[in-house]
Amino acid sequence: MTRICLLVVLLSPAARADDFFEKSVRPVLVEHCFKCHAGDKQKGGLRLDSRAALVTGGDTGPAVSPGQPAGSLLLKAVRHEDLEMPPGKKLSDDQIAALAKWVRDGAVWPAEGTADKKFSGQSLRKPGQITDADRNWWAFQPVKNPPVPAAGDGWARGPIDRFVAATGVTPAPEAAPLALLRRVTFDLTGLPPTPAEVAAAEPFEQVVDRLLASPAYAERSARLWLDLVRYADSDGYRVDHPRPHAWKYRDYVVRSFAADKPYDRFVREQLAGDEVAPADPDAVLATGYLRQWAYEYNQRDVKGQWAVVQNDLTDVTADVFLGLGFGCARCHDHKFDPILQTDYFALQAFFAGLSFRDEPVFPTATARTEYQARLVVWEKATADLRAETDSLLEPIRRKDMPLAQSRLTDDIRAIFDKPAASRTTADKQLHELAVRQVDYEAVRAPEKLKGGDKARYDELRKRLAAVPKPADPTAMVVREHGPEASSTVVPAGRHKGPVGPAFPTVFGAAAPAITPGETSTGRRRALADWLTDPAHPLTARVMVNRVWQQHFGTGLVATASDYGTLGDRPSHPELLDHLAATFVADGWSLKRLHERIVLS
Repeated sequence: MTRICLLVVLLSPAARADDFFEKSVRPVLVEHCFKCHAGDKQKGGLRLDSRAALVTGGDTGPAVSPGQPAGSLLLKAVRHEDLEMPPGKKLSDDQIAALAKWVRDGAVWPAEGTADKKFSGQSLRKPGQITDADRNWWAFQPVKNPPVPAAGDGWARGPIDRFVAATGVTPAPEAAPLALLRRVTFDLTGLPPTPAEVAAAEPFEQVVDRLLASPAYAERSARLWLDLVRYADSDGYRVDHPRPHAWKYRDYVVRSFAADKPYDRFVREQLAGDEVAPADPDAVLATGYLRQWAYEYNQRDVKGQWAVVQNDLTDVTADVFLGLGFGCARCHDHKFDPILQTDYFALQAFFAGLSFRDEPVFPTATARTEYQARLVVWEKATADLRAETDSLLEPIRRKDMPLAQSRLTDDIRAIFDKPAASRTTADKQLHELAVRQVDYEAVRAPEKLKGGDKARYDELRKRLAAVPKPADPTAMVVREHGPEASSTVVPAGRHKGPVGPAFPTVFGAAAPAITPGETSTGRRRALADWLTDPAHPLTARVMVNRVWQQHFGTGLVATASDYGTLGDRPSHPELLDHLAATFVADGWSLKRLHERIVLS
């Protein structure tokens, strides 16, 4: 029987420390220190490619005193307070601060046997270089469905068991029926079985079918997905403004798992629902995936905020669908993985036409007609109440909204002054974000009412609330500003300059086939087509591994969002590929994948 367990996966302090080391410390040591202090070259008798070597030190004593940055020679050297290391050019303030934090927090160095074995004494790849070794990394190889091993000693019940048995695993004793019922119910629904379900004593296969058909299965699966795509009901940051319409994307995800929507279609709708199926309301709601970034309404740096939004979309898309950490390549070619800085911004360029909309989405044309009829009735019944409410707020809006606009930078105010017809796509995108900041003053206007006006406003709001209003059909979705995207530019570094949409170099894929339409660039559709190609080496592997992780706590690839060289290799590569291949052959059915696993 399958070993099923329920757990909440949290990033432990140790895992956070390891992550900080790999992202902020090891790259600095490798790039600036290993040339002279690693492997066969040890100037001053000092090695810096292991924690033990750092603590032992060289001719001048220990290089690092864990927990004591003030007494660590390494930090004195990089600050040029004593020896000047690296010679010639001082590290940046951010790099020095990262080393100081690392030492202060105990100089954590991930355990031998993982990244240390791969990178101890290794120099960085040459800038801009993708090697044959990079292309031959296991995760970039085509998925192959290997032959299912022979049945062996007879305990194996199906292909999954046979792959596991071939590694010499001895199965645990079979679980009692009640224990198995509890495990599979918790695992597929997050809930315990009811007394009636316990008493029913159904055959196990029927239990699995019932659970996969239950609303609780869809809700549990949706929770796991929503965590991956950073779903939230508010904007984050200090203001943390509510998102009253965000739940419509959440419900789309629940419906998709309930209906066992093919995973390739699920991916396509979220990345490009408005391009691949603009007449399908569910596909349009799916683009709520592209609206989950954090946003601060009092952020005056509009261009900086736009960059944050674009970076978020790039990072999360790479993490969720490719299982690759692109974030390090935002500022430079990745130090260890074959991801170039140009790859980062080429991926970002697929999102360069976006327009963020809050607009009504109706399930059917009839629903639209009925809503509009009910709205006319409500507007007629509340016309006087709304007019008086507006008269109380209008003086505040007239004063505060121009003031909010005046706080924007000169270049953004210039966009406001342009005729709408002459704005470029980039102008329109920045204007959309800036308008949110200006309009926020209108949202805050009721807070500034005082005395009798405040009392009258509260009374009017109560009377308005007493008049039944049709449910608000507004949803957080995306569209595009037209067939032309804004320019995507590498802001700094060796590759500085504009880039167009392209797939990561290491995949060796042809240039994307992009066909603009009247209202859209077609870029996101091209990205979705590439990701959901059955021959793609990562999309199916990443998702089946996430499902395996859901059932067993650890994926066949333990680093479920890192298939790069700093991540773990698959513990059972043949089984991983078998699952990925059969997942696609089964029409990308997630329910069938769950069934295969829990019936193993």
